[in-house]
Amino acid sequence: MTRASIIGARAPRPPAGRWEIAAVGPGQATAPRDLDLLGPDWLDADRAVPAAAALRAAGLWDLDHRRDFDAEDWWYRCRFPVDAAGAPVRLRFEGLATLADVWLNGEHILRSESMFVAHTVDVTRLVGSDNELVLRFHALAPQLASKPGRGRPRWRTGLVEHQALRWHRTSLLGRMPAWCPPAAPVGPWRPILIETSPIEIVRTHVNAVLDGDAGLLRMDLRVRCAPSGQRSAAHFTGKLIVGAWDAPLSCDRLADDEYALSAVARLPAPERWWPHTHGPQPLYDVRAELSGEITETVDFGRTGFRSLDVDRGRNGTGFGVIVNQVPVFCRGLCWTPLDLAHPSGDGGRYRSALGELREAGVNMLRIGGTMTYESDRFHDVCDELGILVWQDFMFANMDYPWQDESFADSVSREATQVLESLQARPSTAVVCGSSEIDQQAAMLGLAATRWSSSGCDALLGDLVAGLTPGAVWIPTTPSGGTFPFHADAGVSHYYGVGAYRRPLDDARRAGVRFAAECLAFSNVPDPATIEFAWPEGEAPGHGPRWKARVPRDAGATWDFEDVRDHYVEQLFGVRASELAARSPERYLALGRVATGEAMLRTFAEWRRPGSTCRGGLVWFARDFQPGAGWGVIDSTGRPKAAYWYLKRALAPLALLSVDEGLNGLWLHAVNDSPEPIEADLRVALYLAGRMRGEPARTTLVVPARGSRSIHADALFSGFLDLTYAYRFGPPGHDVVASSMRDRATGALLAASCHFPGPLPSSRAGEIGLTARAEPTGGGYALLLETERFAHAIAIEIDGFVPDDNYFSLEPGDTRRIGLRATTGAAQLWGRVSALNGSDSAPVILSEAVRAG
Repeated sequence: MTRASIIGARAPRPPAGRWEIAAVGPGQATAPRDLDLLGPDWLDADRAVPAAAALRAAGLWDLDHRRDFDAEDWWYRCRFPVDAAGAPVRLRFEGLATLADVWLNGEHILRSESMFVAHTVDVTRLVGSDNELVLRFHALAPQLASKPGRGRPRWRTGLVEHQALRWHRTSLLGRMPAWCPPAAPVGPWRPILIETSPIEIVRTHVNAVLDGDAGLLRMDLRVRCAPSGQRSAAHFTGKLIVGAWDAPLSCDRLADDEYALSAVARLPAPERWWPHTHGPQPLYDVRAELSGEITETVDFGRTGFRSLDVDRGRNGTGFGVIVNQVPVFCRGLCWTPLDLAHPSGDGGRYRSALGELREAGVNMLRIGGTMTYESDRFHDVCDELGILVWQDFMFANMDYPWQDESFADSVSREATQVLESLQARPSTAVVCGSSEIDQQAAMLGLAATRWSSSGCDALLGDLVAGLTPGAVWIPTTPSGGTFPFHADAGVSHYYGVGAYRRPLDDARRAGVRFAAECLAFSNVPDPATIEFAWPEGEAPGHGPRWKARVPRDAGATWDFEDVRDHYVEQLFGVRASELAARSPERYLALGRVATGEAMLRTFAEWRRPGSTCRGGLVWFARDFQPGAGWGVIDSTGRPKAAYWYLKRALAPLALLSVDEGLNGLWLHAVNDSPEPIEADLRVALYLAGRMRGEPARTTLVVPARGSRSIHADALFSGFLDLTYAYRFGPPGHDVVASSMRDRATGALLAASCHFPGPLPSSRAGEIGLTARAEPTGGGYALLLETERFAHAIAIEIDGFVPDDNYFSLEPGDTRRIGLRATTGAAQLWGRVSALNGSDSAPVILSEAVRAG
């Protein structure tokens, strides 16, 4: 998993052959020769991929047809040529899931027992012009059933079916039945490559730091050279190149054919790297050019220079990330692999997926301990897009045998490789040992001595400090309070608003410092995804297939649809069960808005000046399968309503409405950018969709990387009870709509709506909503207008995704929404509707569009 790689003509490459895959009963074949007698059915595959991905590509499996991939042995074979012209030949196995044996030309060359450890094997003496590579992936189920010499865990988790998983270094994905489809990664989940360079990279240590205004790039590289007569260190020279700067390499011979190369490059005044919400992302290419008897180029990717610290507050109970001496409110999501069947799949999809999250204001992603490590390509794109990464080691919810010597050795190799791949990445912000291990035991009522994370800290803490000194180390989350799950100290997993169905104001009452997980909801996908995924005759919203895809906590009598229903009732003042029976489509429509509104209000509370909170990461990014899962983006890649609400809450320039009860309504303008903002603020009141009185206006300047708080009540000439806290008679308004526009151009910068009572749950007649399409330089745009206030406008256009959705629109305002084609649709066709209006407006094509 090392990030450093030889480039050029001798760069690592996959074997040039076609793969075959076969499933065999556990233990029926133990060596390649047994397969000839057994005669399994071989399936052709274009490349070495996990079993689930190979079967899916052949049309033999999908998530609706369950298969236990752990219950069978999976065999792979490939015939491939090698023309090394006398050069050494090595096979690199970047990831084998999970218990694997490998043979080359009939000879056993590797035994691997960790999905997360990469291996390099010198096969120079074995290869010929034609070669056969065979891999066996042992059925994991029999291994989990047997417990030879292994003690019982101190406590049991309900997350997984097999407690023995704690002994095996493999992903929990596909093995957590309460919320993840059964598609365990089995097989080669990362590339298998051939190396023919005379240099083998053994170890890397690259560190980019700031020294005052200067940047220092330190590189220590350990290589092994293929034997080639007498070679001395004096013949091994070269230079380290960082952007436009370089420095000479020094070389020490360690042993026969092993060398330690080092260099320090000093950049006089490199540009600072920032999270995208706060500044630019300058990156510098890093490579080592080796010359002398061996000429080779080692690529280390790109790096950036930034400082990163943590503010734990005066009493040590806080947690706030500081980048380049500037406090950063970290907000985002817990990342999920783009493809459950192939969790380290096509790197080309990362830019689109991560770019979409960046557009939503996400500046941090957490790779949690229940997932898998991501590829170099993922981290490359995070560096480029300015998205901070919170990286967990793959430990979660179980009592791991930290004291077992063989387990600890395997984990040390795993951690070293992972950290080497993260070195010098400006996006790597936090490295965390584990997730919800202490919490699991503490919630069972065990004493602190039974759930302390000291074992994880002792095994991994020093490695993190030595290999990724620019990142923050945290042994486990949640942690910091009297009990791990208390939210008012340290790093929490906050589900008060969400799973525990607390009132929305609990987001303030809980005193959250930093929520590394939060706000899990069963988020309803858009109608287009439901139509695609649910054939006619099935019942989205309450059918068995729908309910089977709603996540739940193992052992709980409720699921997360019950959680969503709770907030539908709280926000809209309706009975969710009655609405679901009477009007299923309306029930789903309110559910879409309810979870988005709950997230928006929570982040408005957390981002306001004076909040104790310094960050929140929503659980989670993308669904594994179509349905109302935790993802804010569905499994097809289409954003759900929750995504659009988060986009407004997380924006670098945001306008946030916060109800302070008897103290009225406060508006908080937050500006993360490095430039001040001059804006015109307008606050208007509406009742039944029509404006009440004249809007209040003022001018404000929001400082760079700062905020301004405005008491909305003070903008009006008299008392209007904006929050309807005093309740002197019926409310005079049901919406307070606020907007900020650029003083120079009049462009809308940010908007916010406050509803002093329930959200509008019924359609109040026609509101005069219209939608007109016109061509733009790269596609199309919608121009939306309304005669009465429109709440939660939903844009549904076949083959297109808008650049905003589920927003509110005031009368007299024209909102221009860009459209991005997703399917190469030949024409625009769709409708626009508001949650509070009975009219559904067809998209009217302008003359220019019709002519096109």
